[in-house]
This record gives sequence, structure tokens and C-alpha cells, in this order.
Amino acid sequence: MGIPRFPAFVVFWAFGHAIAAGAEARIWRDVDGRETRALLKAVKGQEVILLKDGREYSFPLLRLSPADREHLEKIRGREEPRKALSPSLQGKFPILSDKELAAAPPISVELLEKAVVSLANEVRKAHKISELRDIKEIAGIARAHSLDMGSRGFFSHYNPDGDDPTARARKAGFSGLVKSPDGKPRPGFSENIGRVGRYLSIRQGKRNEKVVGRTIRWQTEAMIARQVVQGFLDSPAHRENLLDPSKAYFGVGIAIVREHVYVTQNFF
Repeated sequence: MGIPRFPAFVVFWAFGHAIAAGAEARIWRDVDGRETRALLKAVKGQEVILLKDGREYSFPLLRLSPADREHLEKIRGREEPRKALSPSLQGKFPILSDKELAAAPPISVELLEKAVVSLANEVRKAHKISELRDIKEIAGIARAHSLDMGSRGFFSHYNPDGDDPTARARKAGFSGLVKSPDGKPRPGFSENIGRVGRYLSIRQGKRNEKVVGRTIRWQTEAMIARQVVQGFLDSPAHRENLLDPSKAYFGVGIAIVREHVYVTQNFF
């Protein structure tokens, strides 16, 4: 009985290999039938980057309609004929069923956020940089963005309304933009975003070419927190934000949407 192994995936902003952008704007549709007219800029890892009205928007490949995923396969095939398509472009990335999700062990968002905060400050302390003060108001802004990404199916520092992190903080009425807690002038928010899977791996059992069951290895809060912080450290841009000595405050906001864990760190 064969047992193929599907590793969990991690996607962080600006990770992955890009393909060339499409020459003309076209209509893109998601799995819910929503449409937008935009240029294809790149495909990075599990994300497609679209350019609309001079702004970049990032969307999960699995949220695109089957026709649009097929369109991307053709582009990838023309530009990289000798390279195998990624699982996401082939539409074979494992998606959990409602029954499997119902059997998943619960994840405490509160504990997970605290774990990410603690690990982030441990890293700063190890680099002899002052720890960041966790601000509840900033965490609320970060959490709202994570939930928005999961709910509206995008993955970007800009939401579909065109708001960047500082604009989102302003709309939320963040008082620090008028006067920071320490009285020092601070230009605005910097941000890290990430997305990881709730599971570490899936083992799929087969007998006579038929699937006879799947065994899912779920992640704990501690495992997810380590994966998130390490992912940020492995990316130069995210690492720079995390270790920026000019930042004194931050907030971590997390949202769980089906098998995905969306993470936003806002620094101020």
C-alpha cells in the first residue's frame, strides 16, 4: 500500500519564483465567481500577483477559477517548458474536507498570538535589540487584516480597497498616528504577513490505486509559532522589519480560515 506524503506549505510575501507578466489586462475570476480586470505581473510560490490601477494585489492560486489556473499553466508551459508545474498550478494541492476540519484539534488564537509575540521578542533580545511592547490596539488592527485576507481571499499588504497598513490603522482610529505613546515622531506602520497550514503533513493511503484514507498530522500552537517566526527570519525583508531597532511597539493578529493560518505583524 503506497503512502504518498504531502508536506505542509508556507507562503510569505515576496517568496517564490516569478514568471513573466501577461502583456494585456484580462478578466480574472475566483472560485466564487467574483471578477476583476487586471494585468498578470507574476506567480510567486502559491500566489498570483495582479496589477490593477497601478497597485499590486496578491491572491492564493487555489482561489482562482479552474479556467484561470489552466491559463496560468499554459503561460508557465510556454516560459518554462522543461520545468514541472508546481502542485498548485496543477490543481493537486491537498485541500481538507469539512469532515477532516471538524476533526481537527482546536487552536487557541490567543495562545498562538502570544507565542509569536514571545518568539519575536526572544529573537530581538538575542540580537541585543530592545524588545517590542505588545499593544492591544495594534494587535486588533493586525488581526482584522488577517481575517480580511482569509475572508476575501487575497494575500497582500494592500487590501482590495487599496488600503496599506498605515491607511488601515488610520481608518481604525489608531491614536498613535497622532501622538505615539513615547512622544517620538513615527511615520507609520511597517508590516509582515504570512500564511501557514494548520497541518504539518498528510499521509494518503492507497490500495489497488484507490484512496483508502488519509492521516493528517496537525500542528500545535507552538509548532505554528516557530514556523511563522522562522519564516520571517529566513526572508531578508521580513527579518529587517522584525529586527528594526527604530520600532518600539507592535501587534500580532492571527485568523484561522479553514486549513490556513493567516498572520499579520504590524510594527510602529
